[in-house]
Amino acid sequence: MANRSIRVLLADDHAMFRQGIREMLSTDGEIEVVGEAENGREAVALARRLEPDVVLLDVEMPVMRAKVAMERMLGNSPSPRVIIVTMHDDPRLVRELIGLGASAYLVKSATIEELHTAVHTAASSPAGDVIIRPVTLENPAATDGISGRELEVLLLVARGMSNQQIAISLHLSEATIKRHLANIYPRIGVSSRGGREDGPLERVDQPRDITEVN
Repeated sequence: MANRSIRVLLADDHAMFRQGIREMLSTDGEIEVVGEAENGREAVALARRLEPDVVLLDVEMPVMRAKVAMERMLGNSPSPRVIIVTMHDDPRLVRELIGLGASAYLVKSATIEELHTAVHTAASSPAGDVIIRPVTLENPAATDGISGRELEVLLLVARGMSNQQIAISLHLSEATIKRHLANIYPRIGVSSRGGREDGPLERVDQPRDITEVN
């Protein structure tokens, strides 16, 4: 990666937004936008043909949903790193997509520096690493009272990371991660990573269980 530009595919149904992102990325000499897609199906086809390093994927894509498009792109060899871009802070959808393999999420109000950092980090990070860009929740109740930091921890749990791995990723102590999890579990009806408080044991570090939380 150090010897060539980071190849980026933009996937968003708003042409003006794609143009704005392209211009923002053009200020970084190490990033090259190699293609643009206006719907999910086109994004999948271009990702297969152009083999980008990173795909910036709008969470609300026409023709083919972002979830389906991302799964198909991640099935490519080599597969790109996918950064989910969202205007509406929907933590349930975000953690579902992170659990399915997205490398990061970014709000559309992010600064140019945050955009550049997300692209560079996604391109250079090992497969499976998650980059968290905190969102400002329009409706805090949507996360059952979970704070921004607790949501970060929950997203990493959804990827199956251990407490130690989460601590390293977020530059926190393992004791702090355990404290956050202790606060999160009662709010989502779970007594531990291994089971629910009111039913048979189920794993909560898998995307299926995390996305079922109401």
